[in-house]
Amino acid sequence: MVGAAVGAVVTAAVAAGAGAVVTNGDGTDQNQPSPRAAAAGKTTGDFDGDGYADLGVGAPDGTVSGKSKAGYVGVTYGAQSGVDTRRHATLSQASAGVPGTPEAGDHFGSAVVRGDVDGDGYTDLIVAANYEAIGDVKRAGSVTVVFGSKDGLSSDAIAFHAPKATAYAMFGDTMAVGDYNHDGRDDIAISDGTKVQIVSGAANLRETATPKMSSVTPPGGGAGIEHLSSGDINGDGFADLVTVAYQDDPADEGTLGVLPGSSGGLKSESLGEDVALPFASYQAVVGDINGDGKDDVVTDTGFEDGPDDQRLRTYPGTAQGLDTANPVDWKGAAQSGTASQLTDINGDGNDDLVVSDTAAEAPGGYNDAGAITVLKGTKNWLTDTGAQTFSLDTEGVPGEMTGNDKFGDAVSAADYNGDGKPDLAIGVPNRTEGAGAVALLYAGADGITAEGSALIGPGDLGSPAADAAFGTELSGRATK
Repeated sequence: MVGAAVGAVVTAAVAAGAGAVVTNGDGTDQNQPSPRAAAAGKTTGDFDGDGYADLGVGAPDGTVSGKSKAGYVGVTYGAQSGVDTRRHATLSQASAGVPGTPEAGDHFGSAVVRGDVDGDGYTDLIVAANYEAIGDVKRAGSVTVVFGSKDGLSSDAIAFHAPKATAYAMFGDTMAVGDYNHDGRDDIAISDGTKVQIVSGAANLRETATPKMSSVTPPGGGAGIEHLSSGDINGDGFADLVTVAYQDDPADEGTLGVLPGSSGGLKSESLGEDVALPFASYQAVVGDINGDGKDDVVTDTGFEDGPDDQRLRTYPGTAQGLDTANPVDWKGAAQSGTASQLTDINGDGNDDLVVSDTAAEAPGGYNDAGAITVLKGTKNWLTDTGAQTFSLDTEGVPGEMTGNDKFGDAVSAADYNGDGKPDLAIGVPNRTEGAGAVALLYAGADGITAEGSALIGPGDLGSPAADAAFGTELSGRATK
């Protein structure tokens, strides 16, 4: 059992890929609540409620119980000194309490998000296995919720699939979490390929083997969904669902839309005007850049053939929805890579933008080493003044920058050391011949700093390493 295993010794079976959940060690500061975080209220991403955010790392290609690419999630816990790998776990479908059985190619850990879905004050971990077959239906996909507790992730878990299992729908491949009905419990929005299935948070969800789902069709959708995110666009206290979807071939045109939250849950009609996109493969990154209490949306794409004015374009949030008539175009230097995360790193009340460039070159011209850049948010929107760039070549960051690492493939912001500022976990899924790794960069006085940074791999968590793609996903508000 995950929660009951605190203090257990890592076994050779797990290191060899057996996939059981274990933990190891009990550092001196690990069970000491963070005074600053406790004073500020509940910490986002905190599985055990001690005031430090914890981290789930998706390794969808990991071998479990001898099954190639069955997949797992490595779990490690925050502490005063930051993420402390001495307390860790390996979560898979071989773990006690987790429904299902490891099967080759399931890709458990293909998406990993977090939220308190039962409202008990402990963050829960939500994991997709996007290639899992449901009966004879190939790659229908499934989602597992593992519930938090005072001891960390517990042995209480549920697993479910779409109301109608559809071949190659990859249910759970794209997810977002938000309290859409403002009842104090997070809800889960899950793409089933063409519609968004909503699992409403409930106090008894851990006793509900097959949770009831409602569905909505995203604005402009009907054929496919590219991206889901949550945020309060109109500032009314209800989380809204931000979607990118398409009606026909995704190469034709996509649509950015917002479905508003309400006391009855998500509404099916758009909040404000929808935005036509040149194609569907756009990110919609959500956060409050100008500090007015309403979340804004930044659009971006990794494709180079899209119009430049849609790259890093900000649509301000207003009481009526996104201000589509007055978007804020990016006026700084062109940024390589793709917008990944909005979070207030320097604590000034304005969310900053993390741009991931997995194609950044290593010294010597080796491709796809990867880097991230942090662009500061201000009351006058995003700026590259004072921008920071980090890679495994940055002085003070452990490791070295090598080709095909793909540093920045996933990014998650959370307060792992309890100082009141979000830190960054950076996925490096191709490092060490595909074993993967995660870099931890902590917030300093005026932004991210290399001081105290760390690089952790699957071996640090007692997890299977060979070809695991550890770091493909990181527990956060939304995937992709």
